[in-house]
Amino acid sequence: MGEKKGYTGKLKYEFDTSKCCEIEWKEGRWGRVTSGEFRCFGGGRRILNVADPKNSFYELYNGPIYFYGTNSKVPEGNLCGGYNYQGGIDPREQYRVTGRQGRI
Repeated sequence: MGEKKGYTGKLKYEFDTSKCCEIEWKEGRWGRVTSGEFRCFGGGRRILNVADPKNSFYELYNGPIYFYGTNSKVPEGNLCGGYNYQGGIDPREQYRVTGRQGRI
């Protein structure tokens, strides 16, 4: 038996993960993302508030920014405008294969 690898801890979420989470990719351009991507994005973030379905609205979110897949907060000086990864490397890249024979 080997030791467990990968992300084994429970991630902290300071927001309601069931709500629509969006990030600002470009100036004025927003896109829906998963809560895991939302918490590590260093740009504009907003959450759709639907407490009253007839009067829903977006709230800007200014909570903490974590490194992707961890509970480690990104220090203010190391913050990048996009996704923040520990060591600057996207851990999902190891699963991405390109070419005709690869997975998508």
